[in-house]
Amino acid sequence: MQNLLALTSRELKSFWYSPVAYVVGALFLLLQGYVFGLLITALNDPAADVSISIAQAFFGPTFFYSISILITAPFLTMRTFSEEKRTGSIELLLTAPVTDMQVVLSKFLGAWLAYVILWGLTVVYFIGLRQLTAFDWGPVLTGYLGAWMLGAVLIAIGVLASSLTRNQVVAAILSFVTLLLLFSLGIFEWFIRDPETSKTIRYLSLLEHLNDFSKGILDTRPMVLYTTLTAICLFLTGRVINSPRWRS
Repeated sequence: MQNLLALTSRELKSFWYSPVAYVVGALFLLLQGYVFGLLITALNDPAADVSISIAQAFFGPTFFYSISILITAPFLTMRTFSEEKRTGSIELLLTAPVTDMQVVLSKFLGAWLAYVILWGLTVVYFIGLRQLTAFDWGPVLTGYLGAWMLGAVLIAIGVLASSLTRNQVVAAILSFVTLLLLFSLGIFEWFIRDPETSKTIRYLSLLEHLNDFSKGILDTRPMVLYTTLTAICLFLTGRVINSPRWRS
């Protein structure tokens, strides 16, 4: 556990030493702030649906939400393994008295904690809104939980993509394309006539479950899905870096 904490701290610190972190973070917060302002304006429209809360609008699977995480996750993870393999520093890490899984988990946790921090900073928008009007904090908190759990899946996929190449750009593109395909999975539901198959596709759709989180509903099924997909990606990453061919 001590080795894992030390490695995770190293990864998190190295992330903030990079100028890319501040560029990505600034763009993420600017986009989320802009979207938050648009949503407030739209919800204040007399013709707006009064049943829709700010949490549903902000944390729901909207176009802006999808774009922000589609861009952020690959940028956070593209350097995790590819850069170390390109520079050769991965050899020092893998020959240290740590296990391969500790290395994988530290890479994942470092990037995921950075993702959590970026989303956590957006709470200032809700604090500012609270000064103007009252709202239920419950859906907001579950909305953040959903964003962080979904983020774990996205980061795990990005780490896996980074372990497959020594080129950062290729890792980012591979991660982006994979996430885009997963986000598009719900489209196939329109072409499926079998109710059971349609139900399965809806369950596997990563973005679909955000609706429940944004309404304050805590369902164990999406939690199990997100946790399972994260674990599978991390397991595959461990197998990749454990390969003698990868080490050569």
